[in-house]
Amino acid sequence: MIEPLGWATIGVLIIFLLDWLTVRFSWRKLEYFLKPAAMIAIILWMLTAAGWHFNGVLILLVLAQTVGLAGDIFLLLSPRWFISGLSAFLMGHLVYIGITGWQLMAAVRQFGVSPNFAWWLALAGGLWVAMLVLFYRLIAPKKPRLTMPLLLWTSVQIYGWILSGFVVISMLIVTMPARFSTPMLFLPIGAVLFFVSDSMLAYDRFKQKMPRIRVWIMVTYHLAQFSLAAGFLSALGVIC
Repeated sequence: MIEPLGWATIGVLIIFLLDWLTVRFSWRKLEYFLKPAAMIAIILWMLTAAGWHFNGVLILLVLAQTVGLAGDIFLLLSPRWFISGLSAFLMGHLVYIGITGWQLMAAVRQFGVSPNFAWWLALAGGLWVAMLVLFYRLIAPKKPRLTMPLLLWTSVQIYGWILSGFVVISMLIVTMPARFSTPMLFLPIGAVLFFVSDSMLAYDRFKQKMPRIRVWIMVTYHLAQFSLAAGFLSALGVIC
């Protein structure tokens, strides 16, 4: 017999698939419904997994996901709402970073520091530099000050730094403590998928239009949000 969480997982995957189909075949009217529905489904899945027992961290997670839902809606609207959508996702990432940092410190206090932490820290720092180089060389438009408003370019840069920083700290939560649960790997996986999704989005929007790239943007985005939800629940001890 399938338990409630199993049904919730099936429901999330079905909504994901339907939204990917609407993007693939440009069913714009359905996309206005299914894109927000996917994020709502993730929130409900997470609450179901947590048994609808709220604590401070879970409330912050729901807040971050709700802000992401608002970002989804803004990006469905006209281009003038792009900065609003970007700002919404930026706020969500800042909340994610705060929660990850808090969980990281709690894990270090409980399990101690990994003996290989220095190597992992160097690797994480190198990854951050690599992501920023990728951002400025492959994603950022040529002569951005001439091709986009200063506010937009500044906002995009801040977002790139924050998102890449989130990838780094999500890696540290599974490398810095002496112990971690395997499902917590969903956290860095989700953060990396988020970076990949937003990199494709930025390249398509600011550098060069790529046919059918929107499908892959949505696939990686949905899997990122779902992975982050699973990873944070693991960090809270809900999923072991």
